[in-house]
Amino acid sequence: MVTIMRDKSNESVVVIGGGIAGIQAASELGAMGFHVYLLEKEPSIGGRMARLNRIFPTNESAISILEPKMQALSSSGSKNVELITYAEIVDIRGSAGDFEITIERKPRYVDMNKCTGCQRCTEVCPVELPDGYNENLGTRKAIYIPHARAVPRCAVVDMENCLRFYANGGESEKCHACIDACEYNAIDFTPQPEPVEKRIEKLRAGAVIVAVGSATYDPEPDNDYGYGLLDDVITTMEFERLTAPDGPTGGTLIRPSDCREPMRVGFINCVGSRDVRKNVYCSGGVCCMENIKNAILLKEKRPDVRCYIFYIDIRAVFRGYEEYYTRARELGIRFIRGRPGEVMKNEAGNLVIRVEDTMKGVVRNIEVELVVLGTGFVPGADIERLAEMLNIPVADDGLFQERHSRAGPVDTDRGGIFIAGTAAGPKDIAFALIQGSSAAARAASTLFSLPSPGRHHPQ
Repeated sequence: MVTIMRDKSNESVVVIGGGIAGIQAASELGAMGFHVYLLEKEPSIGGRMARLNRIFPTNESAISILEPKMQALSSSGSKNVELITYAEIVDIRGSAGDFEITIERKPRYVDMNKCTGCQRCTEVCPVELPDGYNENLGTRKAIYIPHARAVPRCAVVDMENCLRFYANGGESEKCHACIDACEYNAIDFTPQPEPVEKRIEKLRAGAVIVAVGSATYDPEPDNDYGYGLLDDVITTMEFERLTAPDGPTGGTLIRPSDCREPMRVGFINCVGSRDVRKNVYCSGGVCCMENIKNAILLKEKRPDVRCYIFYIDIRAVFRGYEEYYTRARELGIRFIRGRPGEVMKNEAGNLVIRVEDTMKGVVRNIEVELVVLGTGFVPGADIERLAEMLNIPVADDGLFQERHSRAGPVDTDRGGIFIAGTAAGPKDIAFALIQGSSAAARAASTLFSLPSPGRHHPQ
């Protein structure tokens, strides 16, 4: 086991999670002069925002806003922020002013100092796998770069599916396509004295910011509205990737069953939210606005498409959101108040949404060609484990609990540990950015208040 110690505890902050809230917090602290370790379990930073097509209510490209922030934290962009990607947290100990965070780096089998991101290795790799970045609607190789604007832009080997490892249950030299294709000798499968995946590093920091994000509700286990059974029932995130220019269809919305462009699309709000059988809480109005945004973008691109939005209540709570909702109605998007009972396939191969229209007091059967489920926020797989390591509570919704919703919205019950972004409750991008900045300010305040005679204060 290789153990590396880093000790700058009085002037360092560990930010856990490389989504938009974590990126904002790291940027703010780095600009103040603090040393920041930005930890991300995936091969690239960016989080969910990196997979969005556009953002509401401005309809701006999500990646055009996110990419400059990611690049600013790259090795050449910020001397104070150290990106540690593809790493898991093993243990957290200590208290405000002196935390010890133990991390385990997962092996990339690619030298980050040599890899140029040319992707010659991916072009020759014979293995094709579902691409998680594209919500499994496209494919990737066993050696891959997560997406075109990944930071760091470095390939990573999926060890579980690489032919070199998969054959005979261990390393095999039968496949060396990527090695032969790499002009920079960046790919290295040489066995280490200790397994690379067991390389341990210990970081010392005075404060910790937790911005691990959340997950979206998965409708497949219960086949909500036929998801998983009916090909043309998709989720919001799948819609995002199908309409993104860098998505599997180049930005053309098609329905999975026959690859035709749908002419009638139904959007169902609150799937996995505001449901006593699933999650009783609202997902911050994000589902409402996501479906409205996607319907607007579709209608503006193809005015002849009929769009229906099925809702319980429309929660347009921030500046510009009500006007956005009004814009949708002016475009001819039809809002039907009622939670659908079921989605069925008819003889023509289309889908029928059965719903009680509570505004008119009648049951309606609306025929569409594609159904989009507005899935809500749920806790990510790591939250429970992190909460136990950090010794901070989670709320009834399974997400991290703030110390006080009004007096301490980014503080936790444990001094020196702060929370930001959707890990602390459902919220939109603007709110997540605000919390990232707020958590950075609270962490800086904590470090400045630490009793340490003669300690240098970052400028």
